[in-house]
Amino acid sequence: MTQLNCPVCNKAGLQDYTATATVCPQCNSDLKPYLILRSIAKRNSNKTTLFALIGVAVVAFAFAIFYFNSLSNRNQTLLANLNAVQQLQDSIRGLQNSIIKSQTVQSDNKSSGKEIVMQYKVKYGDCSSKIAKFFYNNWRMYKKIEADNNLKPPYILKIGQPLTIKITQ
Repeated sequence: MTQLNCPVCNKAGLQDYTATATVCPQCNSDLKPYLILRSIAKRNSNKTTLFALIGVAVVAFAFAIFYFNSLSNRNQTLLANLNAVQQLQDSIRGLQNSIIKSQTVQSDNKSSGKEIVMQYKVKYGDCSSKIAKFFYNNWRMYKKIEADNNLKPPYILKIGQPLTIKITQ
């Protein structure tokens, strides 16, 4: 049996007052409140531990959901960026081909001298005014593109459709 000090007078020689109701023989103090406090603390510590474990589990589960959700969003963003990069690379290749063709195919124009003729392939989202803005820096030049390619309203540009672009220098 362990010998403890009295919590009131601090004299040694007591039996375990946290396990059984005891009276200190030196100061004659009833130590039953310490027994009651310990039993309350023990019960609450078990409940507190249980609630703490449940709380930690809930927080860990929430973090796991957010983490895997962010991985999914990151993968979707990466795929979208990859598609955008591929579209831009296709556009760059098309423009490089157009530049090469325009350097080899030139015809004389009576009004100002030289006319460059290029082939442009229609991309997703293109319309004649957008193409005119890109090549002529003026969206109103869409009528020239329509005339050069014999397009009559109502018309629909199809993806991959070749258009002849004539630029006068």
